[in-house]
Amino acid sequence: MLLYRWVSSHRLLVKPTLFHSASLIFLLGMMPWFDSIARYSIWIHSTQSVMVHHLAPLLWIIALQHPVDVHTEQRDNKPSWHIIAMFLLFAVLTWGWMLPAIHPLLMQSALAYSLMKWLMALSGLALCFTMLSKTASSHYWRWLNGMMVTFPLVLLGSMMLIFPDLYQSAHSSMHHQHMMMTNVPDWLLLAPYEDQFLGGVIFIVAAYFYWLKEASSNRFSGHARRIPE
Repeated sequence: MLLYRWVSSHRLLVKPTLFHSASLIFLLGMMPWFDSIARYSIWIHSTQSVMVHHLAPLLWIIALQHPVDVHTEQRDNKPSWHIIAMFLLFAVLTWGWMLPAIHPLLMQSALAYSLMKWLMALSGLALCFTMLSKTASSHYWRWLNGMMVTFPLVLLGSMMLIFPDLYQSAHSSMHHQHMMMTNVPDWLLLAPYEDQFLGGVIFIVAAYFYWLKEASSNRFSGHARRIPE
């Protein structure tokens, strides 16, 4: 994997087991067979989204270290415009993939679903590389992480819990029900309300882990930020 080669060459890897666990989660989430069942189940779709877009990048970030310039004032560490654009894209992909108006269109096309999955995966990798930058310890970064990573997950998960029929019109058709029964194993099938509810819980849990990491004393990048350049 490109990321492994890069972190190894730069001697950034401090928790190999955690790094490889994240890589396994990422690869499992990217498997084509996952697409075939995630297209017809909200909670499986939510799980795949969190795996490639949030969980794997978060674990990679924790598993890596990087030098910081101890002479740089944190209050001056403002992310550049292209970093802000990357965070905005990350938030748009988190939100857009599950919008009731867009979600059914993506689910109908295997190609569109695969394309969106790859966009989610690449933006997750971009987030990981971004968090390895030297300026990622300022309050601007913490604000970006809160508004562009954690908040969309909380809002999306809350909507899925509060409005139980959010996707009912799109996923209650006879065609969808037939495809769901054909592609999703019986032991993974849930009633429509339970399916959406569990998907919302998955997003809330993912947001909690991001918030927990952000609220820790290590400020999102762990022990590595104490290593002077």
